Amino acid sequence: MSALEIRDYVARARREPTTENIEALWRAVFLLKGWYFLPSTRQEGPATPMVTMLGEEAWLLAFTNVRRIKEFSRQVGMAAPDGTVQLLVLDPRESMERLVAVEDRVEGVVFNIGSDETFRAPVAAVKAYAARMGLDNLG
Repeated sequence: MSALEIRDYVARARREPTTENIEALWRAVFLLKGWYFLPSTRQEGPATPMVTMLGEEAWLLAFTNVRRIKEFSRQVGMAAPDGTVQLLVLDPRESMERLVAVEDRVEGVVFNIGSDETFRAPVAAVKAYAARMGLDNLG
């Protein structure tokens, strides 16, 4: 699944927010080899994905490709002076396990924040899409 395809799914779901188009977007997301996260702190070893506040609600921050995460990191001053970015790449199952582990503290997951490809869903909806993709028995 390429970034271009995700962009197309997001555009289609926005233009025509039918169940079919929204499910197609999430199917594409779950077919990605990895979801990209910024670590909440700069450290060596295991990292916890960053959370962002949207209004009064905490959302897990995720990206569908390296380009999006690098653009966001530069925009918010998280990139190193040489432009490098620390990131955490997890396959969809690992990503869902992380989401389930913090579901009592976050509203959901927001992808590609700060771009034309931003989309989000509450934890319950993402878990339902995951189950449809065969990712059940999480957490």
